[in-house]
Amino acid sequence: MSINSLDKESQKLVKDYKDTYIYVLNLLQSQIDKGLSENQARSILREIQLELQRLDEEAYKWSYEVLPEYYYLALSDIDKDAALLRNVNVIQGNPIVMHRQAIMKASRDTYNDLAKNTTYMSQEAKKIIRGTGSELITRQIISGDSYKKTKKDLKDELVKNGVSSFIDAGKKEWKIGTYSSMMVRTKSRILHSEGTFNRLNEYQERYPTNENFDLVQISNHNAEDWCRYFESTIWSLSGRSDKYPHVEQLPNGYSTLHPNCLHVFLPYMVELRKLRGNEGRIVSKQYLNRTIKDLNREDYHLRKAK
Repeated sequence: MSINSLDKESQKLVKDYKDTYIYVLNLLQSQIDKGLSENQARSILREIQLELQRLDEEAYKWSYEVLPEYYYLALSDIDKDAALLRNVNVIQGNPIVMHRQAIMKASRDTYNDLAKNTTYMSQEAKKIIRGTGSELITRQIISGDSYKKTKKDLKDELVKNGVSSFIDAGKKEWKIGTYSSMMVRTKSRILHSEGTFNRLNEYQERYPTNENFDLVQISNHNAEDWCRYFESTIWSLSGRSDKYPHVEQLPNGYSTLHPNCLHVFLPYMVELRKLRGNEGRIVSKQYLNRTIKDLNREDYHLRKAK
């Protein structure tokens, strides 16, 4: 299985989140449009909660069944390359405790985060439903507009503002489709990279002088943001390389370059890469030890200048 095929499975969950969001929005518009009774409003709320509960179940399955495959893929890719090296025995047996703990933590944290967002969205939907009746009356009294126009204004505002599922530290409101897409991509990349680092460290412990297990390469996706400066570059896990910089000199603690990033860390085995004609790139020193905030600001000014 490739990372592209795993991404296709992940996009099914993201699509489910987006479709559910539209479904909930349509229900809320219907509630405003028809001026439903209290019983009808409760019925719609139950329908919304059931749909979000179903979505949580899908998120649970993805978090515990699909997400771990990103980690296993990293292990498998390294083992396949290791099998081609001279004087190296491929690691055999079931995943050790380190791998199981990394996978379980990622699955648990990811599911809890996604479930927290559907809970928040449910609460926001409840506020909209319960506040619709009084909002209609208040607006009519203040504005003197007709009941029909007031309902239309409320529906228009609902479509424009949507139903938030998360508010970050910067007070930015996230819609559940956008948030789930960012979350799924970020978590999958971080876990894949963690699998890469952990497996290479295992080989390093067995073969401490073998440089094939000390280097990683950042994947290439023809990025248009500042990620482009790091694509195809080589990094040393130990920091002992005379040629390549230490991974700790990357932004964001090197788990991923930034949230919602497509890039992953791939093994860079010198013995194989030379045979395959892939020497990799050395990053420019001006991009070492930079912060995401700093890089974002610099890239913004470059784009603005163009």
